[in-house]
Amino acid sequence: MLTAEYKREHFAGMIDNGVEIFAKPGEMDVQCLNLGKVYESYWEFPAWIREKLTEDLYKSPIALKTLKKNWKHLLVDEYPKQHAYCKYGGLDTNPDIDVDGNMGHSEFFDCGRRGKCKSEGKLCCVMQVKFGVLTKTEIEIIRMVIMPDKLIAEKLEISVTTVLTHWQNIRRKTGFRSKIEIAVFATKKGMIKWTW
Repeated sequence: MLTAEYKREHFAGMIDNGVEIFAKPGEMDVQCLNLGKVYESYWEFPAWIREKLTEDLYKSPIALKTLKKNWKHLLVDEYPKQHAYCKYGGLDTNPDIDVDGNMGHSEFFDCGRRGKCKSEGKLCCVMQVKFGVLTKTEIEIIRMVIMPDKLIAEKLEISVTTVLTHWQNIRRKTGFRSKIEIAVFATKKGMIKWTW
């Protein structure tokens, strides 16, 4: 039996039938880890994983409509791959498909198109947290957690009062009380990268 601590420190699919999907920013293909093997391309994934991703896409009419409208260059067979890239592209310790075959929640993935993509928030992360869903602005603010609120306000062209309201909402939705807890959460989710 795997302990909770061991599971937190390892990726799904390293030693079990869970699946971790991930992508490199700018590369429009996804990879996955399952039963200790890394599949380098969506088209190499085991059929059951591709089927789960297709089912997941067709449960989201907004995502399907967005792909048809904004991704006209894609063939219909490529929709699940793009959906997986946008929704599950981040590498984290939460399984994208757990050992029982259940789909995980969308996760943060900075594909390099954030802020410019017409599909933002429709295909990619509307991020599910403990007590709700983080908005696009809340995600932006979390990514700047180490900056003073005044600087965040200037960067987003909003008032400091509005930034403080967003922090209140972020704390309520995540259940975290301090910016340190939020920074740890954001680091684990791949929302911020630390350079030393």
